Order: sequence, then structure tokens, then C-alpha cells
Amino acid sequence: MKKIYTLFLVLILFSASSCKDFLDTQPEDFLSPEYYYTNETQINTALAGIYSIMADTRNEEPFYAASYISSMGTEGDDGYYRKGPDRNIVGQFLYNASVPAISHLWESLYSGINLANLMLERIDGADMPAAKREVARGEAHFLRAYYYFILVSNWGDVPLKLTSTTSPLNNEIARSPAREVYAQIVKDMETAYGLVPTATTVGFGGRVNKSAVAGILARVYLYWAGAPLNDASKYQNARDWALKVIDSQEHSLNSSYQQVFINYAADKYDIRESIWEVEFYGNRTDRPRQAGLVGNYIGIRSTSDEVGNSNANVRATSRLYQLYGNGDLRRDWAIAPFQYTPVNSSTKVNYASTAIWNRDVGKYRREYEVFLPKSKGYTPINFPILRYADVLLMYAEAENQVSGPTAAAINAVNMVRRRGYGKPVTAADAAADLRPGQYADKAAFLQVIQDERSRELCFECLRKYDLIRWGTYVFAMKAVGATYQNSSGVPSDARNVVPSLQLIDQKHLFWPIPTHELSLNRKLSQNPGW
Repeated sequence: MKKIYTLFLVLILFSASSCKDFLDTQPEDFLSPEYYYTNETQINTALAGIYSIMADTRNEEPFYAASYISSMGTEGDDGYYRKGPDRNIVGQFLYNASVPAISHLWESLYSGINLANLMLERIDGADMPAAKREVARGEAHFLRAYYYFILVSNWGDVPLKLTSTTSPLNNEIARSPAREVYAQIVKDMETAYGLVPTATTVGFGGRVNKSAVAGILARVYLYWAGAPLNDASKYQNARDWALKVIDSQEHSLNSSYQQVFINYAADKYDIRESIWEVEFYGNRTDRPRQAGLVGNYIGIRSTSDEVGNSNANVRATSRLYQLYGNGDLRRDWAIAPFQYTPVNSSTKVNYASTAIWNRDVGKYRREYEVFLPKSKGYTPINFPILRYADVLLMYAEAENQVSGPTAAAINAVNMVRRRGYGKPVTAADAAADLRPGQYADKAAFLQVIQDERSRELCFECLRKYDLIRWGTYVFAMKAVGATYQNSSGVPSDARNVVPSLQLIDQKHLFWPIPTHELSLNRKLSQNPGW
């Protein structure tokens, strides 16, 4: 049974409202903050509220519950949103600064930041064991930093607020340069690393641990090293933090790629592979309601109560399908090899070998849920934020940038590939391992890593940001759109949607600052092109 840490109880105690600007958010409840953070129970409840931002299903499920993983284009050139084209679908590049999905995510992230600020200001007054206080302090630092990381990745320069809102007055805040935001993210995360327990001690993926902090720090530094900031000195930091996870010897690849994702549906933890994940649970008949839409908004199309209903809003691109080599078992798990036919049955009918244009995402399969009865809409499937395979690939990339394709970097990639081909990860394998020409120099090896990240990590909200930091996002999206527009045999439902990806231009590297925020905060400025 999953351990549920992200309780919504705190959202009863602290409801966020916007009377001036979302950065002005104040807690509104029957206990003011100075009287609330007084004991261990209250601190844990407040901390649960900070976590719960990731799983929130209010305001159109703005984060990992639905929108961020489906309609907002985080899959990059690995997939596309099947409906539309529509200006409210962020991933189709028809949107503007007033689109609700962008505004709701902005608001949600700043709500989490404000809750973290509140707790950090009050935690020293709580009557609780000192050791537990320091762990909670570390988690709050990390979660504040993580929410800022999502903000800076999607909007660039953003307001940096490190104190809680106590008044609706004088809260107009200018955007801080992205470098300053990254510096604060690193400061908070490094503080957290010294305070939170190890992954083994925590024992499950739903709570922050040292490996999660180190692995996300590696990701932060890779983003900082790449476009648009292009601070190449940060590759060394990324390498060092990824190596901390590897050297901890707490983690290893699950022998089965498929099992990693079955575990997310079947209420099982594997802290060795899945280092940090978003918690979902139940079927929305329980309280607090913790179910999300993983497996529904991103899953295999079904209207069957037995299988579990799925709208299957995200489909894989032909580019991703063709990227897998012969014998790579990941392809037919990441990309559904079958349809339920009829759609209200559990009968699986395989696609024709030529049907590569509009297959559903297969990673998150409702058939493996164990919480019954299954909801029509909501699911208990957890969502991965950091897996050990990602750590290995981040290490390989950073090591390559620092020292070229070393034996250690090549081995890290080969381990991921061997698991993908169903082979033992520690033994050389001719079918899975890279050939010498693929790591002949730094550029060749980087291309290998870029493709491997797509094969391994598709539909985990990473591809768009990888493309941005590599400086290839606009080109890659235009290429996918052109392929679907110009190729023969593309089904009409895909041909009507995917060519809209060619509408992308440089302004889409960052989302616009929400119109509502601009109207309330006169110190905010809009991103270029919006």
C-alpha cells in the first residue's frame, strides 16, 4: 500500500486567494500563522501542503496531475496532444498570455513557494524533536527550490520571493534574472542535501531524500549550463552531483523497464530505480482525495471499466517510434503496440507495422491498477520525477562535456541500453552496447546521449527542456510538424493536428507571463514576442 504523504488537509487550513497578485497570497483560515506552526503534527500537515502542489487537481489540474504531463507540450518532439488544434492547448503553439493552463500553473507554483516560506519562518517555534525539525526544514527548502526551478525553466526571469506574504500592500515585485534564480535554487537544494535522510532511510519515492536532491541538482546544473544561459562551467557541477547518486550505491536499474511503470500503477515502490515520484492514490471516493489523471490523460485509449477509462490525449510521434533499434524492448512499452478493440473491451489488437503515426503513449497502463473499483476519470498511478536511468544519462552527458567520452560515461549509457534490450546491465552485450563510431568524439557521443534520453525518458516531462537547453527546440518541433504534413499514409486525425507544431518560433522558448499577473503587478514585464 502506498504511503501517502501529500495530504490535502493543509489546503483546508490554508486556502490561497488572489486579491492583488498571486505573489500576495495569504493564508485564510481560523488559525493565523503565528498560532499554527506550534508542534510536530502541525509542521507535518503544513509540509504535506507544500508537497500537495505537485498533485493538486483544482484549477484544471495544473501540474503533474494532468495538464503539465499532457496538454502543455512537455513531451517535446516525442509526442503530441491529439485534440485540436486549439488556442488553449499550450503544446500546439496557438496559445496566448491569457490561456488558463499557464496562469493556473504559475499560481500553483507560487502558492507552494509561499507555503514553504511560511513554514521556514515559523518552524523554529515548533515544539518537536530537533532532528525531525531539521528534516522538515530541508524538505521545505528543497520544495521551494524545485518550484522555482519549474518557474525559471518555463518563464525565464521570474520574481524571486523568499519571505511569506503578510500584507496585500507593497507586493509588486520585479522579475529577477534567471542566473539569480538558479543561484538561489542551488543554495536551497544544497541546504536541503545536508538535512534530509538518505533514500534507503526514507524507503519510498514520495518524499524528498538525499539522492533526489543530488539528482535534481544535476538536472538544475545541466539546464544552467545549456541554452539560454550557456554557462558551460556548470557541467562540472552537474557531473559531480550525478556522481554523488551513483557513488552512494543505493541505486540500480530495475532489471525490467516495463516493471518500473507497472510499479507506479500497482502501488509499489522501488527506491533503487524510482528515486522521486509524485504520489497519487485511490479513486476519488476517499478523503482526502489523492487520485490524479496519469493513465487517463496520458495512457492507452479505453472506455472499459475493467481496463480503466483513458482519454489518451497524448500520442507518440513517428520520430520516436523509428528511433528505437531492433530488439529494444522499451519501444513497445513506451509506445502502445495495440489498441483495445472494441474500445470498451479488454481485447488487445496489435497495430499494423506501418501504423506508426498516431499510437497512444503506453508507459502508464491502467490495466495494472490494484485499487478497486477503478474510477472513470481519476487514477492512483504515480508519476516519475527522477529515475536512476536519468541520473546515469545526466552523468554521461556532463562527463562528456567536461572530459569527452570517457569509459565511465560510455558505460553509464550502455547500462541503460542493456536494460532496454532486456540484458544484464553489468555485462557487455554486442546487441545493446554502443559501437566505437558512436563515441568517436564528443559531438558523436552527445548525439547518442540525446537520442538515448528520448528512448528512455519519453513522456516524463523532460524532452522539451532537453531540446531547449541543447538549442534545438524550434528546429525539432518544426521538423516533426513537417514530417506529418508531407508524408504519405498519415491518418487524418494526426494530419489535422501535428502540422500545427510548425507554428513554433523563438518566443515559444518561454511561456508568456500570465496576463492577469501583469495587470496586477506593474513591475512585471512580458517575455519577448508576447
